[in-house]
Amino acid sequence: MKRLNPIHGLTLLFLIGLFFVVLFFRHQIPLWRSLLWRYAMGAGVLLVLKGCSDREAGGRAGRFINDFSPIFYIILIYQSLGDLTQYLHPDIDPQLIRIDFLLFGVNPTVWMERWIVPWLTGGLSVAYLSYFFLPARLVHTLYLKNSGRDFDLAVFVLLLGWYLSFIGYMLFPAIGPRYTLAHLQSLPLNGGFIADFVSHLINLVEGNQRDCMPSGHTAIALIVLFLSYRYARLLFYLFCPVVGALIFSTVYLRYHYVIDIFAGAALAAGCSLIGPRLYCWLKEGGGQEKREA
Repeated sequence: MKRLNPIHGLTLLFLIGLFFVVLFFRHQIPLWRSLLWRYAMGAGVLLVLKGCSDREAGGRAGRFINDFSPIFYIILIYQSLGDLTQYLHPDIDPQLIRIDFLLFGVNPTVWMERWIVPWLTGGLSVAYLSYFFLPARLVHTLYLKNSGRDFDLAVFVLLLGWYLSFIGYMLFPAIGPRYTLAHLQSLPLNGGFIADFVSHLINLVEGNQRDCMPSGHTAIALIVLFLSYRYARLLFYLFCPVVGALIFSTVYLRYHYVIDIFAGAALAAGCSLIGPRLYCWLKEGGGQEKREA
């Protein structure tokens, strides 16, 4: 762990944590052996990539794979949670519905039916889908600028946001109002071809359906705003309206409860405050140990 940079160290630590979670709850997880192999192999591949990078094996392509591999791990880990989260705790949707109702006196997704029009549904569906492109655009911009430290710090903070949201999914599994409040909705989300395409795409790639609490869409989008303001100011101004529409879409499209949004915003604030400091601390600590050695 001491030889890994903060990015790879964070990923390896999370894989090890997942390994032991599965091992501890193996009696209630049907695919526990498969999960253990996936996490163990993921950790092994990560160490191999790090070793190849240290020896500069693979040249420029090898360095690129090493730099971006933790981002690819996000996809692999998220997909694996579909075989894990539902067996750890009962869904907490009833509690989240109750909190929303206490806060607003209504179920927000049902109340928003008065605003449903096809063009708005289609536009917000595109905004919701932008979640997958905002962080990719940011890290790509920093990579092309050859901003090594800025790139590493941005990736570290994003990974911290994702991993903490994954922990939230395991502790507070919830499937969201599109399922639990469907019997109360009187109007379908008719948004034409675009909305239907986005809905089918989300259902296709969503390996873990218990991913509501906290709202990862909100957390990551706000972290992207923070990082873009700090390192790529033009992107910040371009992203602001998109992120606003994205956050609104999470409730309008019935993917999230409002309390999920609050939790995601709190997570983003915490990661934006602590993440850069934690990265610098780990980086400086590793450098000091290297000098002492």
